Amino acid sequence: MIDFEAYGYLALAMCLVNLVPPLPAEASIPFASALFNRHGMAIGGAILAATLGLTVGTLPIYIAGRLTGEARFKRFLVGPGRWLLLTPADVDRSGRWFTRHGAALVILGRLVPGMRSMVSLPAGFHRMPFPRFLLFTMVGSAGWASVLVLTGHWLSHAVMGMNALRVGQALLVLVGVLYLVRLIRVLKKD
Repeated sequence: MIDFEAYGYLALAMCLVNLVPPLPAEASIPFASALFNRHGMAIGGAILAATLGLTVGTLPIYIAGRLTGEARFKRFLVGPGRWLLLTPADVDRSGRWFTRHGAALVILGRLVPGMRSMVSLPAGFHRMPFPRFLLFTMVGSAGWASVLVLTGHWLSHAVMGMNALRVGQALLVLVGVLYLVRLIRVLKKD
């Protein structure tokens, strides 16, 4: 019997790693491993669920870029948006990359840590047509989802006896601490 709940959890986890900027997708690998261990997910189904989650997680960022515009978003970053730990210079850099590479950046940017979520902003700022954005995001996300799921599957077999979910929880705590340290440094500068 197929455990659809596990696929839903995986899709939700992948959605969150795109929506919450300091949360790296790599931290989801132990979580995926635990799902393989406990729920016997199929690799193809897991890749599909992860792709769906990663894609859905980009949509609010794309829409925010499209609705706010670049200038207003930069003003937000130096005010109440400081917690995102992005600067107007980061937005300028991503805009230059998008102008230079366009659709290829939307696909390949999904494979680059730190750029995964940022790619959606300039696509929205520059009004990339939504169907095109969605297609290129799905292609790039499928590649990244495959890497994450296959690594999680390998980990589920490689760490027999070790609780992969605990490893994932420890990674999330570490990421949270590192984020807070960086946030405190940014806030102290102000």
